[in-house]
Amino acid sequence: MIPGFSHSISLPMSPRWRAKTAYHARSVSLPCRSHPVIANLQEQVGAVRSWAADGDDSLAWIEDGLSQVDLLLSTVNDFLNLSEAQTVLQCATSSTECLLENFLYLVDSFGSLLSDLVTLTQHQFEVQSALRRHDSALLASSLKSQKRIEKDLSHLAASLHAATKSLSLTLASSDASEDEIVRFFKEAIGATSAASVVLINRVAAILSAAASTAAASSALCAIRPFKKKISNVEKEMLIYLRFEELEECVSVVESGSQRVLRRLMNSRVLLLNIQSNSF
Repeated sequence: MIPGFSHSISLPMSPRWRAKTAYHARSVSLPCRSHPVIANLQEQVGAVRSWAADGDDSLAWIEDGLSQVDLLLSTVNDFLNLSEAQTVLQCATSSTECLLENFLYLVDSFGSLLSDLVTLTQHQFEVQSALRRHDSALLASSLKSQKRIEKDLSHLAASLHAATKSLSLTLASSDASEDEIVRFFKEAIGATSAASVVLINRVAAILSAAASTAAASSALCAIRPFKKKISNVEKEMLIYLRFEELEECVSVVESGSQRVLRRLMNSRVLLLNIQSNSF
């Protein structure tokens, strides 16, 4: 949970504002912590972190997590639209640059995830075709390709986890008033990154389970349909169930990740607009 705000803090004013109020300088204060946007941001950060710590493995849980991240980023955009937040970020150019870099990293990460999911869907069709045709060579080739995607997902999660751990250093600020507002973004980005790591690892785990089940029963492809034994039929049904679970997972994650990606891109656009107004 984000540390609580004091009722108000004085923030530096932009040069243009100082020029207009040379004789009557006034401070810009952030709204108190009961402000709806701030209260909602605190609530959403807590909800996302709670989801990431839950450890469930159902598709409903995955879908809920993506929805929670989507809501959090929607609130981040609301926070970016606050005039008080924009005033601070226009002056805090170094922190704004760091925020842009972190949002870009998340955009790239979700872009890579979606790209892997598209490739995975293609290989799923190949696996299903191999099982129907009892083509052991095609099955082996498709499973090998899926194994590479599993490794790519694991590397993506590990990279994102490492970036999350260094987030506090990346967004460090030497200005006390700037720190107050940067803390909100730091918590939001940290929660989004942590949830993304859990999500990507879960997709990789479901992929691994499906591929392992198919690989262990790859000999079934050499058996003609009319010569199947009951035990072999049961094993083949298990393979289909595993890949059906994977297909449903990919569909849920792809849809939710597209929404999250759009939110992240919107956040970067808002930050770029704020940065351009500071010059």
